[in-house]
Amino acid sequence: MNRIPAGVTRMLVLATLLAAAFQPAIAEPLQFADPWTPEAPPGRMMAGFMVVNNPGDAPVVLVDAHSPLFERVEIHTMIMDDGVMRMRRLEQLTIEPGQSVSLKPGGKHLMLMRPRESLTVGDEIPLTLIDSNDQEHELVSIVRPRATR
Repeated sequence: MNRIPAGVTRMLVLATLLAAAFQPAIAEPLQFADPWTPEAPPGRMMAGFMVVNNPGDAPVVLVDAHSPLFERVEIHTMIMDDGVMRMRRLEQLTIEPGQSVSLKPGGKHLMLMRPRESLTVGDEIPLTLIDSNDQEHELVSIVRPRATR
């Protein structure tokens, strides 16, 4: 039986402890409250609304999104431009620790572009939001009837 010298064993234990100490902390996942999407005519863009909560102790910066049901998903905001409300893409959306961000009509929201199939009330839309650390945050948005004014 081969024995590992005591000095080598101590070095292996020390290396293992050091490696564990420098592992990045696993961030708490984002929480999504009431994700929904208003129904749209077939083939039209759709929007995604929800409240995003960061229960962790560090900011989470969302930088991308995707869904298998859409060619492209972007984070948008509404801004006033020469008296007209316009949508603009956001390159990132920061959710501070212990804070929430509302994605809602007339404000920040997801734009779901070029649907790959028709979606109707009750359908589920799988979404993945990606943060600046390449961590994926998965959720499901439910298609609801479009509100009438």
